[in-house]
Amino acid sequence: MNKPVKYLSADLLICPNSGEVRQGKQSIRLSPVNMRVLMVLIKHAGNTVTRQQIFDQVWPNQVVSDDALTRAIADLRSQLKPLSTYSTLIKTRPKFGYSWQPVVRPLSADNQYKSNWLRTLLRTLSGYIALFILAVGLVYGFLYWQFKSEPVALVILPTETTQPNWAVDAALQQAVLKTDDLNYLSDHAFYAHKGNPYPYFSHEFGVRWFIESKLDNNALTLQLVDARTALVIYSEEHSIETKDELTRKAREFIQFVAEL
Repeated sequence: MNKPVKYLSADLLICPNSGEVRQGKQSIRLSPVNMRVLMVLIKHAGNTVTRQQIFDQVWPNQVVSDDALTRAIADLRSQLKPLSTYSTLIKTRPKFGYSWQPVVRPLSADNQYKSNWLRTLLRTLSGYIALFILAVGLVYGFLYWQFKSEPVALVILPTETTQPNWAVDAALQQAVLKTDDLNYLSDHAFYAHKGNPYPYFSHEFGVRWFIESKLDNNALTLQLVDARTALVIYSEEHSIETKDELTRKAREFIQFVAEL
């Protein structure tokens, strides 16, 4: 009987059977759902997997919301990022799906044999492979043009702060202005509505996210809230010593949101 298959990718040892991901002496354990999502991406490494394909393989014969996949991708990014030196592990294809970027190597005797056989075949058919890569590039270019999304709308809520000279919401707005995939709703449009903002702004303006921020004695909290359900789906905390550090954390948070 063959040993359970493990995968080596981006300095990470991925163990599906135990749910562990290891890097050197560091180890984390993924939830069963997050590991299933990761394995779908790993098994199609380098290729885009549509959101529907992921739903079909991770949640077969189940009805789940889009937020379940969004949360799983966000969890994977936040859990795997500290373990790997790769800047981008999971790439978002807006309105289409996701792809695992690093090369993947299965660690089992049978798969090693298949890998050696495949390398021999690829050397023999190198000319055909070059034509295939060209064709894939053309198809990808067409699909990217077809599925290129409009900027995602969001609302940046006023910061709860004991340090009014440190404008967190302004730093977030500046970061959004430098990001092509995001737009934020103007303060005038937000304050013109007096009722509950959830899910009003989602229905009326297509807002997907609300961003909440709090700064208290140099402790910065940033939260991402679903505009339809008012649920916090992601939160991070930092100790901020300088305004430059505040600007950098705001920029990194907005970049994270843009990749969802």
